[in-house]
Amino acid sequence: MAEPKARVSLKELQASVRRMRTEGERLISRIGRDAQALAARSRRQAITDLVADARRLQADLRERARQAVRDLDARRADILTTLEEQASALVEAVVKRLNLASQDAVADLHKSVDELAQRLEALSAALSAPPRKEVVELRARVSELEQKVDRLVHENAAATL
Repeated sequence: MAEPKARVSLKELQASVRRMRTEGERLISRIGRDAQALAARSRRQAITDLVADARRLQADLRERARQAVRDLDARRADILTTLEEQASALVEAVVKRLNLASQDAVADLHKSVDELAQRLEALSAALSAPPRKEVVELRARVSELEQKVDRLVHENAAATL
């Protein structure tokens, strides 16, 4: 079974987005203050510093956006897995409630019928005398089981349609 991945809650993601916004606002405020302070310096230096700050901000925002997308993808995968598990449990409960035979139960019945038929043939061959009471009872039981298997197969076929 795969190891569980770290889950990121919606609240944590929202908090991360709020922090990004707050830091962006702080950086913009600082840029504004720096712009006023830099007015005294040469315009060329001011523009260079401003461009460098903008590039850092852009790179930081891109990385945070990538992380947020990765977190959302992980959360989506976790939710999908949970939904699939719940749907599977629900289908299983419906099948039980409808009292339908599972494929395994039908296969087991077929196997039992085949084994009984083989035993019956072996007994008949070994005795090669008129059938005894046990053989007649076994044949009746095999016939009964075959009818039950057929009925279950038809019920399952009708239920799946």
